[in-house]
Amino acid sequence: MLRAIVFLVAMGMLGPAPQPDLPATYKSGKVKIVSDPAFGTGTEWDALFKTTIDKWTAFLPDGSFFRTAAADGVVYKFDAEGNLIKSFGRKGQGPGDLQNPGALDVLDAKTLVVNDAGNRRLSLFDLNGNFVGTVKLGEGGGPTYSVLTLAAMGGNKIVYAVQEGRTGPPDVIAARYRVLIKDLADGKETEVAVFDWEKPRSKFMVRVMEWEPAVFLARAGPDQVLVACSGTPEIALFSFSGEKLSSFKLDTERTKITWKHLEFAVNADREPKNIEFLARNKADIKLPEYFPCFSRLALDAQGRVLVYDLNAARFSREASFRVFAAGGQLLASVKIDPADYEPVMPVHFWRNFAYAYLTKTGGDDSFAFARFKFAAD
Repeated sequence: MLRAIVFLVAMGMLGPAPQPDLPATYKSGKVKIVSDPAFGTGTEWDALFKTTIDKWTAFLPDGSFFRTAAADGVVYKFDAEGNLIKSFGRKGQGPGDLQNPGALDVLDAKTLVVNDAGNRRLSLFDLNGNFVGTVKLGEGGGPTYSVLTLAAMGGNKIVYAVQEGRTGPPDVIAARYRVLIKDLADGKETEVAVFDWEKPRSKFMVRVMEWEPAVFLARAGPDQVLVACSGTPEIALFSFSGEKLSSFKLDTERTKITWKHLEFAVNADREPKNIEFLARNKADIKLPEYFPCFSRLALDAQGRVLVYDLNAARFSREASFRVFAAGGQLLASVKIDPADYEPVMPVHFWRNFAYAYLTKTGGDDSFAFARFKFAAD
């Protein structure tokens, strides 16, 4: 769902029924979300997952899937109909414990790889949830680091992105994203891409998550992995060995961030107290210069690249995306009509369905993890 996550920090002080497939060919225009009412009807999604920040999902060939719950240090396994099968993991630092589980994927159809950010490691489980081992990440015996996102590539290899600090002027927070391929068999790591970004430092640091660049990784074929960072317009394909195979650039114009954008991000139109707080501290808040090039990116089940527009730059909470072929050809520009739900940008696709949290418009903020299809409006 489209809810900006904002932090204001004082520095130093603070068998389903048959369903139509997803479109064989997208056409420019509107599509409507049609949810599957039979999916997960007995599952209390908002009890298992405390917030919609728990966004990671990994599918098995039979349609069953795993999801991580960061607050509880747990991985849940569901059958293809969304019914809970089992849970495993617990808060802690010991073998099989998970301090802050996030991104996960299934490697070579036999091993579940879970990013345990709180313990700065990957934890490995078999597909029944039995603990297999851990993997520390870092080159040449250097310091370990936390992973932002990962994707299993096959052949005992994974691709993952990490964030590191870098030296910059004293009035700037400078960071670097690195994308690496790791062979879990021999431990070898190969760096394939680096993205640098920075934002001004101020007494009250404003952090709107959608304003920061994000790295997106996805397996795009038998020996291809898609790599993109929303801070740049380039979308690239790499081989599993780290060779850059091809790329294309989005035709996009960066939007400058203004104070009005900040008011919009903190829902000042709905929460007057937020705008009062911003007004009191305006002199101590510095804004980043530009929005990222896009909001999110995903591969659908047919291997098409979906690039979600950053509509917040235009003071809109709607969801829309452009569809590209892997070679960069623009196929369609699509707006999602969420019907009775809050706007949503699905990034998980499996077979005939898209998957995402859905929340009823004007409801009590309860949500459900749903599967649905797009229907032409």
